[in-house]
Amino acid sequence: MSIKIHHLPLGVNDGYIIQDKGVIMIDGGAPHKTKAFMKGLAKISIEPRELQLIILTHGHWDHIASAKDIKEITGAPIAMHLREKDRLENSLK
Repeated sequence: MSIKIHHLPLGVNDGYIIQDKGVIMIDGGAPHKTKAFMKGLAKISIEPRELQLIILTHGHWDHIASAKDIKEITGAPIAMHLREKDRLENSLK
């Protein structure tokens, strides 16, 4: 299988699905974008449970706000820089 990169419109910021031997997501999008996430996955024929990892590039709200909900839907862990962890934890409250 060759690497596939899929664009996911998630509000003011976009996310990306990278598909190869597994499936990862880059960035979680703006708040309340789980419907857009699910629609995007359906469009590329990927089941939510196939997502293995969510990578957040940095802690700005438009990159992390839907990450918690996407994590709950998929069960995928979240990876991000340790210095950005506080921003993510604050957004999860």
